[in-house]
Amino acid sequence: MEKIKLIDLQKRKLQKCYLSLILITENIKIRNEGCFFDKKLYVLLGTDICGNRQVIGTFFENTGYNRFWLELFEDLRARGLEFILFLVTPHNKNIERCSKIVYNKANIIYSPEELLLDITRFFTEKSSRKFVRNLKDLFLAKTLDDHITEMKMFEEQFADNKIVLMLLNKREPEIQKFYEQPYEIRKFLYPYYAIRDMRRFLRKLNTREPLCTNINEINTYFLEYINSYESSRSYYRAQWLVFLNFLYERYSEELEDYLNV
Repeated sequence: MEKIKLIDLQKRKLQKCYLSLILITENIKIRNEGCFFDKKLYVLLGTDICGNRQVIGTFFENTGYNRFWLELFEDLRARGLEFILFLVTPHNKNIERCSKIVYNKANIIYSPEELLLDITRFFTEKSSRKFVRNLKDLFLAKTLDDHITEMKMFEEQFADNKIVLMLLNKREPEIQKFYEQPYEIRKFLYPYYAIRDMRRFLRKLNTREPLCTNINEINTYFLEYINSYESSRSYYRAQWLVFLNFLYERYSEELEDYLNV
């Protein structure tokens, strides 16, 4: 596979159909005229209909410009992306509204990763690793009944963590909503280990000397990882065909126009 160059990252031609677009966020320390501050970095990951992984783009949200998200989705369409089956996103009304204007058939899924981060925000990264793995299992039980059983065991195991259990119970309706999708699709929409490894790499930006000052510097540093990410697959090809057949059984009308891409 040809390596992506920095100049192509934000403007390269996209596939007509992506089965999933996943927005992940990470707070990045930025240096500007001798001052240091945190900015929220968005990384948009896509998986096309052939199972190829791609980093669609990286960007900082312009919170002072109310057309930011609309123009971002319009730019994706201008680059060739015609259809999104699933958009996995943090809670953000602007993202939901603008994505539906441009891609009205997209299924909006609230990001399990963002829910997990909200529950674990009071932990240091090192102390929460095992705890996070236990939380991750609450999203990926085989059935909702299995999830309820896992939830009871989790509450017993971490009974002393009152704040965490309070946050978890508050988020439980959203976790159960994720179970509206079958197990195979939930695994596809929440590639936990790929996201974990990408976050680990992004956090290294906060220890880099000197700190980055803008998105181009971040992309320059991030480019090697992007090429590594895109060269690997989450599924073996035979597994991907099985999954694609499974997906087609449920979304045949939406996918038929794109299966010959």
